[in-house]
Amino acid sequence: MNLNYLAFFLISFIPLILAFYWYHPASFISKWSGLIFHTPKKFNGPRYLLYFLLSFTLVYGYINLIIHQMGFYELFFTDIMKGSSEAQKVVDDFLAVYGDKHRHFGHGVFHGVINAFVFALPFLGIHAILENKGMKYVIHHLSYWIICSAIIGGLISEFV
Repeated sequence: MNLNYLAFFLISFIPLILAFYWYHPASFISKWSGLIFHTPKKFNGPRYLLYFLLSFTLVYGYINLIIHQMGFYELFFTDIMKGSSEAQKVVDDFLAVYGDKHRHFGHGVFHGVINAFVFALPFLGIHAILENKGMKYVIHHLSYWIICSAIIGGLISEFV
């Protein structure tokens, strides 16, 4: 399978860009929630590099959850790496017929929203319970993850 690595790299900036607005103290969303978020006092290169690497890892994980053809390809990956022309032919024939199935923005958005509920909500819920945070805390952060995951999922499905 051929992946668009430039699109993959650019999509990795989406969580950072959205978080910059979502968690900025002057944003409408932060004012609505009443939660206090702090902005960094100065530019800290290593910290932002770490943020990008985490975002990059998130997008990489989403690729396998959103592009269904990756699962099929991974079934034969070991055989293809060992040089099996038969396995490569099976994959090529399958992808020739079904390679573009479910590869549109709407389908990616659908899976992105599901991923937000399946992965982000349990962590946010546990954190809210352990830290005695209110429902507004969970709604604020879950809203970020739903929107972020929807955008990431749509872009991955359409362009990667």
